Amino acid sequence: MTYNLTTNFLNRYFLSQRELKACLIYFIPELSQKIDLESIRLLNSEKYSQKVGKSLLDLLYECKIENEKSFIRIIFEHKSYIDKNLPSQLLYYNGILWEETGEYEEYPPIINIVLYHGKRKWNIPTTLPKTNSETIERFTNKLNYHLIDLSKVADEEMINKLYIDFCTVSALLTMKHIFEDLRKYKHILKKVFERHQDGCVFIILDYISVVNNPQEVENVLKEILGGEKEMMTLTEKWKMEGLQQGLQQGLQQGLIKAKQEDIIKLIKIRFGNVSENVEKFISEISDLEELDKLFTKAILANSLEELLK
Repeated sequence: MTYNLTTNFLNRYFLSQRELKACLIYFIPELSQKIDLESIRLLNSEKYSQKVGKSLLDLLYECKIENEKSFIRIIFEHKSYIDKNLPSQLLYYNGILWEETGEYEEYPPIINIVLYHGKRKWNIPTTLPKTNSETIERFTNKLNYHLIDLSKVADEEMINKLYIDFCTVSALLTMKHIFEDLRKYKHILKKVFERHQDGCVFIILDYISVVNNPQEVENVLKEILGGEKEMMTLTEKWKMEGLQQGLQQGLQQGLIKAKQEDIIKLIKIRFGNVSENVEKFISEISDLEELDKLFTKAILANSLEELLK
């Protein structure tokens, strides 16, 4: 449950140019200075491989770095143990991306960023494999990734960088301490809840309330906010925020589903029955802008073969 919660929690932050840029400015400034901000685009992270089927690639972005098309993928490692399968997973996912893009263009660079906030010390080298042989070093295939280990970043340093992007840095601060006793990082939460008018605070409330005892969360909120009245005001807004987000998400999903069905219906009207693979491909597109483009192409295509290209 914690994995899904952590993934959903961070997915609700790193969804745009702003959040990704803030994370890069803070942790990898030399890279952030080279990225064309306007080119950053969140991609559908569900990819289908002819060899292995459907896979989920965490958060995936497309962008231009020094005018070269690139992918940036953020992997969230929340585990209290170190996953030794991570290097093979990175290679596996990179292969899926290249399988998809290599059919149409040059193989683009892929930058893997691992964001870690587990309990144990990270001990997987960021460049693999390690060897003492110059000959092997020269000829071997290498894997590398950039590690962001939140345990190595001081709280005060992060608090002092809240100005970069309040929501993103607050989320990272909360992630860093989420496995600790809530009272041990109460002073951190106080800094966050001083700005409780920001909607991102409600998402942090969701996170800490599932990981921690609800009564304990309520008690800590009273202390942070200065009393029960203030705590009740915040929690009422929190409930309303949850309802509003639920309605918005439901509406969004409804629009996506309707657009997918319209495209499939249009293709059937114009070109006859379509294969299950085509229907499956369309049903996996969750970006409304991409669906609109596909709908237009379905209208303009002279044949099913032209459309499928």
